[in-house]
Amino acid sequence: MAQWNENTVPKCDVGKCSDEVLTTVEYIGHDGKLYKRVIKAVYFPYHHCTVEDMGWNMCDGVLDNWEYSEEDDSYWIPQGWYEVCDYSPDDYSYFTITDKVIAWMKLPKPFNKKLKQLSEIELPKTLNPEVVK
Repeated sequence: MAQWNENTVPKCDVGKCSDEVLTTVEYIGHDGKLYKRVIKAVYFPYHHCTVEDMGWNMCDGVLDNWEYSEEDDSYWIPQGWYEVCDYSPDDYSYFTITDKVIAWMKLPKPFNKKLKQLSEIELPKTLNPEVVK
């Protein structure tokens, strides 16, 4: 079983973000209580990926604080954690995580049924009662 990693970030290849992972995020609610939640996320290191590298469609334009790379003629994606939203109604599927990420772990393997259903098991043919004595 996967384990939680604290005080580290996932490894990333140049021009790519990390693999998708689960993160534990802490935040203080409106009531002043500390809450934790688990979300799927990716990590972008400093000057590791550009908008072009990721193929992002920035139809609303990049934010003012994003750094431009003349060499790539693109913008650097700011370092940090980004929530992965698989079912976003917009074109966007990554959103900056502004709360504190305290730990991360690799995604578990998808569910895979290991036991066959009774209907899938081939039963032995019934013996002729006259042969069995």
